[in-house]
Amino acid sequence: MGEQCTAFSIRIDLISYFPCFKFIKAGAIENAKKDLAGIRDDVPEDFYGSIYSVSGPVVIAENMVGSAMYELVRVGHESLVGEVIRIDGDKATLQVYEETSGLKVGDPVLRSGKPLSVELGPGLCSNIFDGIQRPLKAIQEVSESIYIPRGIDTPALDKNIQWGFVPKVKTGDHISGGDFFGSIKENNLVEHQIMLPPNERGTITYIAPEGNYTLKDVVLETEFEGKKSQHTMMHVWPVRMPRPVTEKLTADYPLLTGQRVLDALFPCVQGGTTAIPGAFGCGKTVISQALSKYSNSDLIVYVGCFAKGTKVMMADGADKNIEDVIIGDKVIGRDGLPREVIALPRGNETMYEISEADSDITSFVCNATHKLVVQTIQRINIEHNNDADLTTVSYYKLGDVCDEVSGRFFKMVIPATQSYKNREFAQEFASSISKAPISWVIEARDVKHMAQEVRDATYQQHAPVLLENNAFKTYMKNAGFDESTASSAAYLLGIWVGNASSNSSEFFIEARNQSVVKRIGEHSSNLGMECTVESSNGNDKTTTISFQDKSSNLLSDMASKFCCDNDKVSVPTVLRSESFEVRESFLAGILDSSSAMVQNNNAAVSMETRSSAAGEGSVELARSLGISTRLSIDQSVAQKSYKITMAMGAPLESVLSKRADGVASQVSPSSISREPQAFYFDLKELPANDYYGVTLPNESDHQFLLSNLAIAHNCGERGNEMAEVLMDFPELTTEFEGRQEPIMQRTTLIANTSNMPVAAREASIYTGITVSEYFRDQGRNVAMMADSTSRWAEALREISGRLAEMPADSGYPAYLSARLASFYERAGKVHCLGAPERHGSVSVVGAVSPPGGDFSDPVTASTLSIVQVFWGLDKKLAQRKHFPSVNWSLSYSKYMNILEPYYQKVEPEFVELRTRCKEILQMEEDLSEIVQLVGKSALSESDKITLDIARIIKDDFLQQNGYSKYDRYCPFYKTVWLLRNMIGYYTHATKAVESTSGQLTWTKIRSNTEDLIHGLSSMKFEDPADGQEAVCARYADLQRQIEERFRTLTD
Repeated sequence: MGEQCTAFSIRIDLISYFPCFKFIKAGAIENAKKDLAGIRDDVPEDFYGSIYSVSGPVVIAENMVGSAMYELVRVGHESLVGEVIRIDGDKATLQVYEETSGLKVGDPVLRSGKPLSVELGPGLCSNIFDGIQRPLKAIQEVSESIYIPRGIDTPALDKNIQWGFVPKVKTGDHISGGDFFGSIKENNLVEHQIMLPPNERGTITYIAPEGNYTLKDVVLETEFEGKKSQHTMMHVWPVRMPRPVTEKLTADYPLLTGQRVLDALFPCVQGGTTAIPGAFGCGKTVISQALSKYSNSDLIVYVGCFAKGTKVMMADGADKNIEDVIIGDKVIGRDGLPREVIALPRGNETMYEISEADSDITSFVCNATHKLVVQTIQRINIEHNNDADLTTVSYYKLGDVCDEVSGRFFKMVIPATQSYKNREFAQEFASSISKAPISWVIEARDVKHMAQEVRDATYQQHAPVLLENNAFKTYMKNAGFDESTASSAAYLLGIWVGNASSNSSEFFIEARNQSVVKRIGEHSSNLGMECTVESSNGNDKTTTISFQDKSSNLLSDMASKFCCDNDKVSVPTVLRSESFEVRESFLAGILDSSSAMVQNNNAAVSMETRSSAAGEGSVELARSLGISTRLSIDQSVAQKSYKITMAMGAPLESVLSKRADGVASQVSPSSISREPQAFYFDLKELPANDYYGVTLPNESDHQFLLSNLAIAHNCGERGNEMAEVLMDFPELTTEFEGRQEPIMQRTTLIANTSNMPVAAREASIYTGITVSEYFRDQGRNVAMMADSTSRWAEALREISGRLAEMPADSGYPAYLSARLASFYERAGKVHCLGAPERHGSVSVVGAVSPPGGDFSDPVTASTLSIVQVFWGLDKKLAQRKHFPSVNWSLSYSKYMNILEPYYQKVEPEFVELRTRCKEILQMEEDLSEIVQLVGKSALSESDKITLDIARIIKDDFLQQNGYSKYDRYCPFYKTVWLLRNMIGYYTHATKAVESTSGQLTWTKIRSNTEDLIHGLSSMKFEDPADGQEAVCARYADLQRQIEERFRTLTD
């Protein structure tokens, strides 16, 4: 099967990490730090400039004569790291990679005289760096904080660790750039080759003997033309400068990913370029991480929140303050299912108060960048202008909007118009616009940019709680009662809570009409209770009902357990996740309580009460049932008056049927459709404060419920990927010399932190590719996952906007394509510089996140014009849980012909099998359209075979479970055998039909080979851990059975 390599890849991500040879979104900034101690008195005055202006991450400095493009600088008294990106006379425009708040005009700017560079040498593996190559563990130890202090200057590589150096040259040898002069064993997996920097050469005058040395120790001295140079085991290299090579070669060896759909149909090569465009949730990150874990690369480089006190609804129905949530906790999603918390974003930012526009309720307080989950009502209007003879269609659409202050672009619903000379065309266009509300997300700080008409049509939602627990029923059962009596107890407790004069020390109920008294008696009887009724002689005609003996103990205990919070009567929060029947009975009891004055009409039910427990608690309880509810509070009277208005609908009608004068409903509460309910909102800016958030898994919808049932969006979606890497990689192992070793030993993580500005992403991608080239020059095959280049392009767009450059499509700079090309061209297979002679490669896999999955997005379009392999992810496949969600009709690879010699050598049948597989899939797609018109019965027998075998190929070959032991990684031999037997069965079946002139139908064949079809579908369950020989033997046995069975059928 060719050379076997340990996985070593590089991924660049929004929160990048890089596995020892994996770099996640790398922020590339480690420049000759030994020469950069910050603002110092011992530096010549001409190395200093001063700040002229500040605009976010873009700073203009004056008195910068002598500066060079991309020179590293230290900005301000805190020595923030920055880079020169434009020079105009004595002024230099700087891109600062740290938060710039606090900088002011006149602050010093120190030039370094050196470009932005990275440190390359031993210590990259098993380490975690931030976006500018600062080691996070070392920073945490120094600062004793989870945050990175601004301007901190920590060496990227630890200069105090001693490494076991083994020399490979001797004194007197001639040496040039790229030559190996020593090696160290970094860990059990990685032998780190020590190379002479590419721009050095000379005769060796000193080489350190074998022993332990630090990165500060000189281990090599050379002399060239009378000039001596000293070298340590590390060197620095500018990130924007490609490392030189002897020659670029044609890549001819596949990058085997372990994913069947990629390895079989759309292969990449070691040294190739690939794009993975896809909408959010399509699985870009899962594919990237699968490459990191299982690809045949030697190296892998992986490149909103709330205010304190905000209550979150947990998966068990209980409330928890957002700041008390920990990793591993489970919150509840809008579908009633649990969502596990995998990360906890924290920070300090301007805050915003979100309140309901038509209700006296504050929903929550969030930070400026928190994403609000909103919907906008689509309003389509057609107007004809007789004077201009034009018909105009006005509507709403999702478009790009620019914040003029920051130059930041974001998506927002905007008013749009389209004019036509022909009225019919206008009508046709209007009919093509979806009438459904537009679902989208918007950061709190951007709401101010919404047009007023859009603002008036935009709302958030309260979700019903679809989770049904049985706390009441369990309590009743433990108390010796039948579970079916839980709704009776809930009704009585509802009346008690709604009674303003009730308290927690005794249990009695007051009623004002006889129908309620009668209903109370019925529920008491259901519970086997005796009650005493005392009617007053006053004008109110109040009836007081008290319970005795066993009943007194039960209801008092339940009231104390569920309805009293610090001796204050309240609607129990646990009730929101109770069974629908219990919730409805409790709410019916509140409506029947003596303090409730209910007015019923066809549109809504209004209730006024002076009981705060009944007023505030009823709102959440009603919303948990899917009832649209508003609350208004009248504070003009001595005691507050609460007015609750509930919109009529099936959920409310079911509640009313349980009231004393209600008509019994024939509909089960569980069968009622309960949908999220809209609430329009107001937004108010608050001073900066601490915020707290949660991050949910990538496979979730990133949404969960607050205590008030408002649907919230999680924070730091990209952070979840980093959290998953940090959790998964320490547990993953690889076999090395017969033993299992942790993958982390060959992994370096580079993570852009959440409190770094967007501009830091722009440098990170260069760090990732530079580190990739460094390991390539050691003769390794490196795979670099850039996840996602869309984030990098957004950084270019923001900087370009702040520089006031002329924007191109969607606000991106006109040089976007050129920048992308300059990045991807650093991939490839090369003849490495220096001795010994060796080859290495860098494969770049760039994930792209087009808005809404639109492949015409400028970043996607520019990327596809450059790369040679396109793995297009399909949102519909992802929604059907078909992963990897690679669309086999859209995707392509231009490396097919290059790889044919390899396939002919390893698996001569493979090329023909792959071709037949693609033909079957294409025929199935064409036949599916026919079936929709005339039905499957109208097809020929061979076409019926094609449809069914294509289904097996799609479900059991193209689909792959990345979280199973047997299928998370598919070796190439397993891929070939699956194809061989599936295509073999298809060939035998079609020949059997043709050779018998249709007498042997597909129905007969299928009924006689059901066990073989089951065997085809079960091939994927074979575990590669059993060994290639054993697995192939089982596949060969199935192949023999197929041949024998069809021989029998056709005889």
